[in-house]
Amino acid sequence: MPRTQERTTYFTEIVLESASGRHPARISDISAGGCYIDTIVEVKVGEEIAFEIQRPNGESLKFRGTVAYHFAGMGFGLKYSDLTEEQSHFFEQATLANTG
Repeated sequence: MPRTQERTTYFTEIVLESASGRHPARISDISAGGCYIDTIVEVKVGEEIAFEIQRPNGESLKFRGTVAYHFAGMGFGLKYSDLTEEQSHFFEQATLANTG
């Protein structure tokens, strides 16, 4: 699946919610349209996934998306679903912080 936005390296720990339950995982890159999640959790392409990111102020922000592709035992690409203005702003700020 071709990307519509350029990804930026961004490492952060998350809590992943999939069909198999809640698991710790890590995001390794982001864009305004999706991210790559490093995890050994098995997922299926098209599966709906949710995850939480801890913001610098200690609050968590929840996201939802669909698995775009999966590398077994390594991780998967996620395309966000219905980002709110707050969620979009979070990723804009995270991207700017890592590029400038």
